Amino acid sequence: MNKKISVKSIAVTALFTALISALSQVAFPTPIGVSVTLQTFAIAVTAFLLGAKKATAAAICYGILGAIGVPVFAGFAAGLGTLLGPTGGFIFAFPVFALVLAFAIYVNRPLHKILLCLLALIVLYIAGTLQFIIVTGNSLKVAISAFALYFVKDVLVVAAAYFLCVRIRPRVSKFIQSK
Repeated sequence: MNKKISVKSIAVTALFTALISALSQVAFPTPIGVSVTLQTFAIAVTAFLLGAKKATAAAICYGILGAIGVPVFAGFAAGLGTLLGPTGGFIFAFPVFALVLAFAIYVNRPLHKILLCLLALIVLYIAGTLQFIIVTGNSLKVAISAFALYFVKDVLVVAAAYFLCVRIRPRVSKFIQSK
C-alpha cells in the first residue's frame, strides 16, 4: 500500500520539530552538567497533539537536525559530540518516548494512560542513564542519584502536558490532523 504523505503533515511535523527545538533552549544549567530544559514538555505536547507517527517523526527530525550541526539541542548545542556525550542517550530515546506517549491519548482507561506515560519515561531514562554511565564512567548509583529529581520533574511535566493537551486538542485538531 503506497500511502502518500500530505504537505500538511510535513508542515505540521516541521512546526512541532521547531517547537521542540525552541523549547530545548529554555534551559537551566545544573552542577552535574545536565541542564533542566523544556525538551520533555515539548516532546510530550507533540506526542499528545500529533499522535504516534508525526510525533515520532518530529523527534527524529529534531535529532537529525542537531546531529548535522543545527544548534537545536539545549544551550544551542549541536553535532555528534552532543549526541555521543553524557545527555545523548536522552536525545536518542526521544522518538521512542514520543511514540509510547502518543498512545496514551488513544486508551480509555486512566490507569493505562498513566502506565503508558510512566513506561515512556522509564524508556527515556534507561537510555539516558546508560549513556551517562558509559560516557562519564560513573556508577549506576551515582547516575540514579543524579537523575532522580529530573525523573520526578519529568513525571510532573508529562502530566502537565497531558492535561494541557486534553484541553486544547479538540480546538487544534482540525489544524494539525491530516485528512
